[in-house]
Amino acid sequence: MNNLLPTKEQENTLTVELPHDFSGLNVDKYREHFECFAATQHDSVVLDFGNTEFIDSSGIGAMVFLFKRIEQRGISMSLLDVSGQPEKLMKLLRVDATIPFISSAAA
Repeated sequence: MNNLLPTKEQENTLTVELPHDFSGLNVDKYREHFECFAATQHDSVVLDFGNTEFIDSSGIGAMVFLFKRIEQRGISMSLLDVSGQPEKLMKLLRVDATIPFISSAAA
């Protein structure tokens, strides 16, 4: 896989660091990675938005795809350090009502 998204494994949680721009063509570059993340054997997945300044409907779609796939298998997902434009868009779309926002990976 090219353009690998940085990941960390701690206990039974997979944390995925998302890019600065998680939209359009950038999302397409990571489609294969999201397929792999959907097959994880971890108990939880955390998407780290700490460096992400922009997201669009493609990024939201990739997130929802992952959430639906892992939720079916009883794996939890949360969104870490969501702020700025991504936070505004996700709250407008009520993503926060379905996928919890957290401020620490230990939450």
